[in-house]
Amino acid sequence: MHINPALKHYIESQIFPKYDKYYSHGILHINNVIQNCLMLAESYNLDPNMSYVMASYHDVGLDIGRDNHEYTSGQVLINDQNLKQFFSSEQLNIMKEAIEDHRGSRKEPPRNFYGKILSDSDRDFDITVLAKRQLATSIKNYPEYHTFPQHFERCYQYIMNRLNQDGNFNLWTNHPILIKRRTEFQSHYLDKPYTESIYKQEWDHIIAANLLDKIKNYYEDY
Repeated sequence: MHINPALKHYIESQIFPKYDKYYSHGILHINNVIQNCLMLAESYNLDPNMSYVMASYHDVGLDIGRDNHEYTSGQVLINDQNLKQFFSSEQLNIMKEAIEDHRGSRKEPPRNFYGKILSDSDRDFDITVLAKRQLATSIKNYPEYHTFPQHFERCYQYIMNRLNQDGNFNLWTNHPILIKRRTEFQSHYLDKPYTESIYKQEWDHIIAANLLDKIKNYYEDY
């Protein structure tokens, strides 16, 4: 999908560098969300520039704190005067609301359809990627935990608590590609010993690479 070159240059030069000190929400994650959003935008005939921007900004407020990062990130977007040359006030507000509503733990539907595609695009239906992001977040936010079993059990229960009443991880759009990814992911994730083995590989990598202190003290995503 075509993205305005001037807009793309601004995002890549001014917004992407803000993720340099993020570990579990770094540029790899942001690019994955962008690709998902653009795929969904094409399927549902939505504005690709809006989809690109909201995906690019959706975690930028994490250096302030995790609990309300979706609102902080929305404020960063709506207060960015440079975006006014590319979007109307109405478009900016739609993107702000989408960012505010993107969290996977949210029980109520997002207020607009852009919020639904952003929330669904933020799903990590890849155990290896999820292990990297979850363990880093746990290490950062739970310094009282010192062992792999402690971190893994917390991570696993956190994700299991996201199952809906049908026993599935929620999707707002029910896009067939995402449903297929979810089905494959769930078939592996619900096998707890298998999932634990993947998380253990990531834990061993963190220890071997001496990343514990860096995750705790250098990276800014909480």
